[in-house]
Amino acid sequence: MENETTETSTSGCGSLILEMGALSIMTGDPRYESVALRALRKLWSMQSSLKLFGTTLDVSTGKWIEHSAGIGAGVDSFYEYLLKAHILFGKEDYWRMFHSAYVAVQKHFRHGPWYHEADMRTGRATYWQLTSLQAFWPGLQVLIGDIPAANSSHREFFHVWKQFGVLPERYLLDHQMLHPTEKYYPLRPEFAESTFYLYQATKDPWYIEVGELIVNSLNLYTRVEGGFASIKDVTTMQLEDHQHSFFLAETCKYLYLLFDDSFMLESNYVFTTEGHPLPVLSTWHEELPEAYIPTNWTNLKRPRRASAMSLQVCPAMTLDSGQHIESACHIPDVRSDYKCLTDEDCGVDSITCRRRSCSMAGYCGLWLFL
Repeated sequence: MENETTETSTSGCGSLILEMGALSIMTGDPRYESVALRALRKLWSMQSSLKLFGTTLDVSTGKWIEHSAGIGAGVDSFYEYLLKAHILFGKEDYWRMFHSAYVAVQKHFRHGPWYHEADMRTGRATYWQLTSLQAFWPGLQVLIGDIPAANSSHREFFHVWKQFGVLPERYLLDHQMLHPTEKYYPLRPEFAESTFYLYQATKDPWYIEVGELIVNSLNLYTRVEGGFASIKDVTTMQLEDHQHSFFLAETCKYLYLLFDDSFMLESNYVFTTEGHPLPVLSTWHEELPEAYIPTNWTNLKRPRRASAMSLQVCPAMTLDSGQHIESACHIPDVRSDYKCLTDEDCGVDSITCRRRSCSMAGYCGLWLFL
């Protein structure tokens, strides 16, 4: 359109494949999926040598505008849709893309339970901050069976929620303070979403208590006569006259499902990034992967930690048949002899899913946990 900006986000152009793919299947018209897939593949071709993606790009020039990369605003649902496209449509290409991107995130962004942002070209940290949109990540990790990592990050978001009563939009980890201009809470759903996924995976009643805390906070701080208002400043709980559509589409929906998931029994669904359920149907898969077949799950000693998509588990384990299954969170050390110069040369342990560090003697190991 005339005078329309040519700038878009990685999420904006990379989160179309679920809806457009489903539309092509339902209508028999391949054009919708084709166009969405073209955008996705173009983005994939723009990854850096570290397999990282920037936040914003120019659709006319095909060049990155913002090179700072992360898992939050501007790129979050791009990662989400790579995995969910594999679940919904069963194509291994989507899994390979997601797995490559996931390993890169774990290697370059993860710092204990937190995820900072980094330059997509060099991997060097740019912003040490928690953003409310990052809270979707534990829910995504549940879908690949990386439960310990999901639980670890979720608890950090929980502590921040308890500190302020809600989850602020941006919190500076390096200064342990709120961002001076982004102290608001617009009723975002991501923390509730991850709480729902973790409860589904573990059935730990603690997540029900977290959900109760969220509901009580929303009723206490945001409920008004006409609905629920966004919080302008979490330090004063000052409200603003605005309620985003995602509050009803996602925040309320995930909280409702946390306490009553009966509609999902006997069925499988994938939720779009706006919280709309799409059915996982065998007829939508070119060939149903063996990992989806329930009879195969009995081979696992700990089926609750198994990934239904990849049979990758966390931690690594050995099946009764003697087959070794790699951990979804495992990142190998840079050198096969485990020698290192800095912590960056060390990966994530396949047994514990913990980040390894470099010792004074120059070897990677779990030295911080001894």
